[in-house]
Amino acid sequence: MTLDTEWIQQQLQNIIQAPFTIVPWCPEMMAEGETADSVIPDRSFVRDNKLYFPFRASAGELAAFVVEARYLTDRERKLVEALLANMEQFWKNGPQLSDNPIYSEEERMNRFGQWLIQQAANLNREEGVPDELQLRDSLSACMVPILLNGEGTQEGAITYTQLHRLFASYFGGDVLLTPLDEQSWLIMAKKELLLGADDDTESRDADFTESLEEVLTAFSLGLYELIANEWVGVFHLAVSKPSIPLQSLPQELNLLWETIHLGKIFHVTEHIHFSWELHLERLLNRIPKEQRVLFLEQVMKSSVILEDSETMATLDIFFQLDCNVSETAKRLYVHRNTLIYRLDKIKQETGLDVRTFNDAVLVKLYLLLYKVTKRK
Repeated sequence: MTLDTEWIQQQLQNIIQAPFTIVPWCPEMMAEGETADSVIPDRSFVRDNKLYFPFRASAGELAAFVVEARYLTDRERKLVEALLANMEQFWKNGPQLSDNPIYSEEERMNRFGQWLIQQAANLNREEGVPDELQLRDSLSACMVPILLNGEGTQEGAITYTQLHRLFASYFGGDVLLTPLDEQSWLIMAKKELLLGADDDTESRDADFTESLEEVLTAFSLGLYELIANEWVGVFHLAVSKPSIPLQSLPQELNLLWETIHLGKIFHVTEHIHFSWELHLERLLNRIPKEQRVLFLEQVMKSSVILEDSETMATLDIFFQLDCNVSETAKRLYVHRNTLIYRLDKIKQETGLDVRTFNDAVLVKLYLLLYKVTKRK
């Protein structure tokens, strides 16, 4: 098969938000010490301030995607390398979809989705996956679960077939796509499609030391941009760590639903939510309302200033950047003295100085409890 290079170029531009070009391979493009035979298609290099991403458009034919190096961070560069390697492998092997009509596959996954919702609603009654669905082998692998949830029904919504092909191309292999309702889909991709094989760890670059969470975050950001180009309306993604679905999928689905729920309450401007980042929010959400209200009344002498949008934005960034005054000022595009003035004003009005650990903890808890109490 031949790669659909124009489609890949468009997807890269949409994900990275930078212009990519496609150029035929030539000796002048090679990095120092390289030959045509030694070029590794899934590794990029910089030449004349441009990043080159080699790939094989067809058997024996080498070309490259090119972008100005200044547009990409190191993480985005690794993401593009992984995406191109996955896409090339997918086109090389061909889509691993059933030869049967797609309707039969869709119907099978629809039935699985209905079974899964029932199991998630009643965890005390454990039932095995129905044999007629023929999913036991697939669900025995270690997989990364991702919940896609839309808001509102729109005409001309993306179909099961479109989503399945989109995800198969992105992950570089077959994925399990399970419809849960008209606006919700459970995506499960094998761990090695995102993180590589366990025995391949030593072959990675020495400077590629990203944690599991960082790799999942990078892939999720790319996936969100990819879906945004096809999806009609607002949507959210919830991501959890790899697990074996056959052992704990109903519990994982409940965790993903809760992750989206908490994300919408506590982080209203974000659309990608990670289960491992919401431990504190999950705990606070379970505190009875009477206890939350009592805490809000007792913790500070006045909370009027915290109802100001500028103050709230300042504190959100301040806590996000680990209470670092200089970095917060840079992120907010204000002078350091301006930020110090705002923090002093917060101290004057509330009696709490967020530059000290204990007071910062109290204000952080106050903000989170205020959000959940206000919205319930």
